[in-house]
Amino acid sequence: MVMLSKKSVLWAKAETTYGSDPTPTTANALLVQDAQIKETHEVLERNVQWKTLDRLPSIKGESYAEVSFKMDIHGSGSVALAPRVGALLKACGLAETVQSGTSVTYTVSTDSISSVTLWLYKDGRQHIITGCRGTCKLNFTAGKTLVAEFTFKGLYADPTNVALPSTTYETTVALPPVCKSSQFAYNAKTTLITQSVEFDFGVTVAKRPSLSTATAVAGFEIIEFKPVATIDPECQIETSYTFRSDLLTTPRALAVVATRAAGNIVTLNVPKFNPTKIEYADREGILVEKLEGEASASSGNDAFNIVFT
Repeated sequence: MVMLSKKSVLWAKAETTYGSDPTPTTANALLVQDAQIKETHEVLERNVQWKTLDRLPSIKGESYAEVSFKMDIHGSGSVALAPRVGALLKACGLAETVQSGTSVTYTVSTDSISSVTLWLYKDGRQHIITGCRGTCKLNFTAGKTLVAEFTFKGLYADPTNVALPSTTYETTVALPPVCKSSQFAYNAKTTLITQSVEFDFGVTVAKRPSLSTATAVAGFEIIEFKPVATIDPECQIETSYTFRSDLLTTPRALAVVATRAAGNIVTLNVPKFNPTKIEYADREGILVEKLEGEASASSGNDAFNIVFT
């Protein structure tokens, strides 16, 4: 029977022990788009010198998997209840803090970085990828849902034939936050007309080769953050902001919100956005300034945070 690409399901659950499958269930299901898995198997060529000019068959070296997908970011529907996407955010190097009755906040973490197991069903085939760590890009675009693009690397295992499971998603998938009435602020200035904020966690994930494992890979470790934000405010002389005076000189606070009901509001805070590049761009005939800059740390583990309220 032919398999269909649209028939995909993803379950994700935080690991207690690195690389050990915690057995996700439908309570860990995430509604995603464009889920892809890239299986990497090192090709060891046998270019030996012998009596003829042809070669022996290549053989397999190390193996690992890379999983990528997009999804609308939304809350759990209840204030101070961690959303399911939290398992992914923690595996991108963030620490989760629940403040009772108020919020769930994700901040940069240096120690005890989490990992996640992904169960990816591609129609009638199941891939189980353990030990996943990765990175994320957030896209706040006016009038659109808040979209995250995740990329994870994890330990490879051969897939098995398993029927698509019955799946229950969070109720908030029906009405995710939309980027309008979004309270965009740059250095406390809230009158700038900005279409989008793009935020890249900039996580570096290092592979750990190992002689002792069947795939020659022991796992993956997060070794660095280099977060970058990009904004595109309109140029307006009468209310202009002199962004160039901040360039590589004065980091400024940056914030943007994707809104919905309580328990489903998502805020990105960058306390010290340090512009590194400014250029003009055109948006339907309107001149805009496209700024790219670092989300820089102040005292450490504070380059950015994501708050669910």
